[in-house]
Amino acid sequence: MARRALLRGGIAATMSFTLAIGLVPLTTGAAGAAAATAEVLIPAPTVLRPRTALLSAGPSGFLRHEYGRGHLWTSYAGVDTVVDASATDVHTMPDFGAGSDVVARYDATARTVKLRDMSAGGSRTVALPAGHEYSGTLGWTVVTTTGSSGAADITWHLIDTRADGSHTRRAVQGVPAGITATFETNDPLGDARGQVVRYRMAEGGRTGWLDVDQGRLVPLPQRGDQTEGQVVLTPTHLLFWRWADRFVAIHPRDDLTAAPRTVPLAADAQLLGMVGETLVVSRHDPSLGRHAYDLPVWRVEAVAPDGSTVKTLLARSAGRGVPTPGGGLLVAGGPGTDWDQWGVSLVEATDGGAVTVRRIAGAHPQRLQKTVDELSLTQGRLDTLEYDPSIERRHLFTRDIGVTGPLTVGARLARGAVHEGCAFPVCVRQHPTGDGRTVVSGVTGTPQPHLLEPDQPLPGTPVDSSRSYASVAAASGRFVALRTRTGTGTGTPAPTPTGPDEGASETRVVDLDTRQTVFTTTAGVAAMWGSTLWERVGNDAVAPVDVLTGQRGDQVWFGRGCLLEDFQAVGRWLLWTCLGSAEGQGVHDTVTKRNLTLVSGSGWSRAKLGDGFVASEADGQLRVTDVRSGTPVSHHLGEFSSWRPWDIDPYTATIAHVGADSGIHLVPSGIPVSPLVQLDAAVAPAARIKGSAGHWKPKWWLSKPAASWTLVITNPATGATVNTLSGGLARGLVTTTWNGQDRLRRPLPDGAYAWTLTATPADGQGAVLTRSGTVNLTNECQIGRTRRAVGCS
Repeated sequence: MARRALLRGGIAATMSFTLAIGLVPLTTGAAGAAAATAEVLIPAPTVLRPRTALLSAGPSGFLRHEYGRGHLWTSYAGVDTVVDASATDVHTMPDFGAGSDVVARYDATARTVKLRDMSAGGSRTVALPAGHEYSGTLGWTVVTTTGSSGAADITWHLIDTRADGSHTRRAVQGVPAGITATFETNDPLGDARGQVVRYRMAEGGRTGWLDVDQGRLVPLPQRGDQTEGQVVLTPTHLLFWRWADRFVAIHPRDDLTAAPRTVPLAADAQLLGMVGETLVVSRHDPSLGRHAYDLPVWRVEAVAPDGSTVKTLLARSAGRGVPTPGGGLLVAGGPGTDWDQWGVSLVEATDGGAVTVRRIAGAHPQRLQKTVDELSLTQGRLDTLEYDPSIERRHLFTRDIGVTGPLTVGARLARGAVHEGCAFPVCVRQHPTGDGRTVVSGVTGTPQPHLLEPDQPLPGTPVDSSRSYASVAAASGRFVALRTRTGTGTGTPAPTPTGPDEGASETRVVDLDTRQTVFTTTAGVAAMWGSTLWERVGNDAVAPVDVLTGQRGDQVWFGRGCLLEDFQAVGRWLLWTCLGSAEGQGVHDTVTKRNLTLVSGSGWSRAKLGDGFVASEADGQLRVTDVRSGTPVSHHLGEFSSWRPWDIDPYTATIAHVGADSGIHLVPSGIPVSPLVQLDAAVAPAARIKGSAGHWKPKWWLSKPAASWTLVITNPATGATVNTLSGGLARGLVTTTWNGQDRLRRPLPDGAYAWTLTATPADGQGAVLTRSGTVNLTNECQIGRTRRAVGCS
C-alpha cells in the first residue's frame, strides 16, 4: 500500500520527531467512535464452468459425464437416460464401452463387468477369470490383460459375450514377447471392431491395432510413448499426429500398413477428429483463459486437406472429440462465450463435402464461486485481484466506493488478466498511490514495476526501463520507492527477495510524472506518506526524509531489544510491531511525540493503521482501536479474519475485508478522518504559452477526497478575477490545465497572476482547504487588431 511496507527488525519506547508535510494537530478530543454508516456487502460473484466429459458413442446415442448428474446416456434426439447418478469417474472409453450402444461398468471389488444395451435394453454380466485385469469393452467384447508389469509377459484376451449370457474367451494372436507395460489413455481409440493400444518393450514404446474380428494385434509404425491427443480413430481412418512433424498422417483402416497421406497442421492445435475429408481441430484462444486442455478456452475449427482453415465451428470448447459410428464427431462447446449456449454438438460432413454443426444436447455446468486473492482500498477506489475458477485465471478489477454519505459501490471496471506464471503463490502486488494510479509488479511474470493509470488496462507502462528492480518498497502520490538488487542493471529483472530488504543494494524513489529518480538510499525503506520516506535505522528505529529536498527529520526509536517486524505510516501516526525482548505493538504520534503501547509481549495480531486508529483481529472479530486521545478505546465491527485479504483506506477510514462468505465487506470504522490537507504539490511558478503547448498544469495531492474544488486566477494589480477553473469529486488529486486565457478565451498579456485553490472535503469533516500562490505567465499568443489571437498554432 502507499503508506505501509513490511519491515523486519525491532520496536517500542519514547521518541522524538519533527516532520513537515501533511501533519495537522488534532481537532477533536473525543476518543470514542463517530456514528458509522451501515456495512455494505459486495457478494462474491459466481461463474459457471462446464464439466462435460464425452465418454463413448454408439449408433443411437452417446455416454457422457456431467458434474452433479453422473453418467448420462443421451440419444441423438437429445433425450437423457441416467446411467449412474453417483458416478464421479470420467475416464474415457474404452473403459465404459466403445463404438456401440453398450455401456460397460466394471466392479473392481466383485471383478465383474456389467454390459447394458442402452438402445434395445437388456444386460449381460461377465466375471473376470483369475489373473485377468480389466482393460476395456469394445461393443459386446470385454478386453482383459494378463501378466505382471515389468515381467515382459503381458498379453491381451478377448471375452465375447452372447445374448443368452454365455461367453467365450480368445487369446489375442500376434502379441510380441517382451511387453513389460501397457499405457492407459484417455483418447477415444476404440470401437466395436478394434482398439489402438500402446505398450512398452525393452526397446521403447510401441503402438498396435487390436483387431477384434481377427483376434490379432497388428503392430503400427508409430511410437507408443507419445502424449495424448495425437491419435484419432474414425470409422474409416486412423490418424497420427506429432507436434514436431507438423502434419497429420492419415491411414485407411482397411490397410493400416499402407503408406499414409498427410495434411499440414501447425503445432498450435489439438487434433479432435475427422469428418469426411475435413480435419476438426481446436486452438487455444488466449482471450478465453489460460492454456489448459481441460478448460473451456479452445476454438474449434475445420481444416481442409491442404491444411487451410475452412471456418470456425464452435467459438468455445473443451476436452476431446468422440467419433460416432456414422462418421460424425461429438464435441462439447458452444457457438459463443455464454455458458447457456454450452452443450454437445455433432459435427457432420454433407454429401457435397462441407461440414455442418448441430447442437444435440444441453449441458449442466458447475457453479463455482470467484475468490478475492488480494485487495486494496485507497481514496475510495477498491482494487481486487480475483480468481476465476472457470478459466483458472486471475483478473484485476476496480470499483469506485462512495466517499460522500452512505457507502455505495460503483460498477466494476475490468483491468485485464495477470500473467499466467503467477498462479500460486500470488505474485502480483498492488501499490495504490492515492491519486487513482496503481503501481503493480508481477503482472508480466517478473518483479519489474508497471504503472496503471486510473482506467488503464494491464500491464500498464514500465515505471523505469533503464534498470531492473526486485520489488516495490512503497508508493504514495507521485512517488514510488523501488528496490534494486546487487549486480542488477538493465536486462532481466532479479528474482523477488524473500523479505522486503533482503538482498536489496539500494532503493530509488522515482517521480511517476517525470519518470526521473529523485532520491536514492541504501537504507531499508519502511513506508512512505506524501513526499516523506521513512527509512529504517538499524533494527529498532526509523527516520523520515523528504525525498524532494533530502532533509531528514528526527529519528524515532522503538526501544532497546526491538526487532522491527512491521511499520506503517499514515499522516501523523506510526504503527510499530516489535519482536525480540521488547516484543509488542503500538502507535506513535509524531505531533505530540507520544508513544502508545497497545500490546505488550506476544499477544499482538496482524494490524493495519488508519488515520488515528488501528484495526486488528480479536477473537474472530474486527476490532477498531481509536488512539486519537492518547488512550486506546476499542469497539468491534463483526466477524473478521485477518488471514483473508483486507485493507484500510486511510483517506476515508473505511475497512474492506473478505468474509467467510467470500464476499467483500465494506465497513465504516466509525473514526472521522483528519481535516483536509495538502500532502504534496507540483505547481510550476512560471508558464510559457504557445498555442496548444506549454500550458500551466498544476497538481495538488490531498489527504482525503474532495467533493469539489475551485481555482481562481486573478490579476494582482487590479484584484480582478481573470479566469475560474473548477471540478467535481477529486479522489486524492486536484489537477487542471490553464492555457493563459481569460474567461472569454482571450489570451492574457505577460505578467504575474495570483491563484487561489479551494477544495471542499467530501466527508464534510473539517474546514475547506485553501492554497494560494503566483504564476509568471509568458504568453506568445498576441491579440491582433480584430481582437483575435494571432501567432498561435
